Amino acid sequence: MVKRHVNWDKLSALVKNGVPSLGALFKDDPNRAARMSFAHGGLYVDVSKQLISKDVLQALLGLAKDAEIEAQRADLFAGKPINTTENRAVLHPALRGSCGDASISEQVEAMGIRTRKFAQAIRESGQYKAVVHIGIGGSDLGPRLLADGFAASLGFGAQPALELRFANNVDGASINDALAGLDPKSTLVVMVSKTFTTQETRMNGKAARDWLGQFAQDNMIAVTANQGGARNFGVDPAQIFEFWDWVGGRFSLWSAVSLSLQLVYGPDMFDDFLAGAADMDAHFKSAPLENNLPVILALTDIWNRNFLSYPARAVIPYARRLRKFSSFLQQLEMESNGKSAALDGKPATQTSQVVFGDEGTNAQHAFFQQLHQGTDVVPVDFLAVLTDRENRPAHTSALLANCFAQSEALMRGKSETEVRKGLKAKGMNAADIDALAPHKTFPGNRPSTTIVLERLDAHTLGALIALYEHKVFVTSVIWNINAFDQWGVELGKELAGTILDELQGGTDGGHDSSTAALIALARKAQADA
Repeated sequence: MVKRHVNWDKLSALVKNGVPSLGALFKDDPNRAARMSFAHGGLYVDVSKQLISKDVLQALLGLAKDAEIEAQRADLFAGKPINTTENRAVLHPALRGSCGDASISEQVEAMGIRTRKFAQAIRESGQYKAVVHIGIGGSDLGPRLLADGFAASLGFGAQPALELRFANNVDGASINDALAGLDPKSTLVVMVSKTFTTQETRMNGKAARDWLGQFAQDNMIAVTANQGGARNFGVDPAQIFEFWDWVGGRFSLWSAVSLSLQLVYGPDMFDDFLAGAADMDAHFKSAPLENNLPVILALTDIWNRNFLSYPARAVIPYARRLRKFSSFLQQLEMESNGKSAALDGKPATQTSQVVFGDEGTNAQHAFFQQLHQGTDVVPVDFLAVLTDRENRPAHTSALLANCFAQSEALMRGKSETEVRKGLKAKGMNAADIDALAPHKTFPGNRPSTTIVLERLDAHTLGALIALYEHKVFVTSVIWNINAFDQWGVELGKELAGTILDELQGGTDGGHDSSTAALIALARKAQADA
């Protein structure tokens, strides 16, 4: 359980006594927007539209101190084994130079030199036209996000040196789509798997290896912590790149896991990405809690989840180049903090929210109806980019207008009195007004955070991702859970292996009647095919 300190009880009492509306909070504090907005490294974070009063904010900051955030943060950057269930250090900040361990820094620097040299040689050779990146989970979501984000740095009309495609799903359509129309001779295949035992990656890798044929020896690359497994798969040792046990998959995009991005966009852009994250690391380490962006975002989540009981959060990037950000955060947040056991093994309090989202303005035409008028309140993270990089300034203005309007509309709503007045002004009769007014009323008072990027480039993207990484860490500390294991994904994998054996002719594994019937159905379909 979370330690019940005085500030936890104080927050509970503040909820019990009634939380002021957003309208009242803004009316009572003319300086609220400035006081509740924070900026660093090209990011502007506005939490003024969250249901957080001055008293709530002070109690939340007290809660952070109760949880000894500063000491826990120091342990993270010192490389202490804070992943207690696996007895591992958590050293992904070392991948961007933010860890003081000399031996780790040497390993990271050596691998960085090697990946840079390799990427430059490939780009200068002119021999290849495409890269197919094979991975799943953290070996896919991060690189996909970077592929879109790095494209923004190129600017309108510019093309990367190589075409980049991805295969992740074990569904055969994934690898087929990735390879379609490419030439094996001029295609590099990069397999990314920490263990090199991941079923989806190995199956897709085998399909790609068979497709490469005589070019497989030269054109296959592996990124893994299991170099022996990659060698046994047939990858040339000279083309195996390492990342380490102390890098969790969802935190691994800072490593050689993103080699494909260096091949396609160049090592300089990747270095700029690392520098942006390092800048956010420095801010997280040194800024006072009351001005610390990751801490402020974490405390907002704690307030919404544990005290206002909002179980979900929408993440809406109003930028096509950030369209994968919601999916990336689903893994980062839900795999990290979707835990029901505290560090001492006892039941945890309410932990991670359900995270979902889509790019704006598409999301407005899909599920914003629920956000505005649904019976459940769902806080929203809005993301926007100020600087146009697509040579379409009118589009950028329209995008920003929609983003800002949605957060305002969620806050303000529209009262039945306002609706009735508007309908009457249009000449509608009283009976029709009575029938329609409830349907056009918006409750409002729905909280949101807006994060504005001055520009979208590799540096700012690095800062943004590191911001959310550290936010996840802070919330895990307050919840007293381990953000760095993921035992929950293992059971399904084990059962899938058993069932796959049965589908391929093995003996029955003794299942419940539903699962047994589904297996029988699949066997019959395979036999009839």
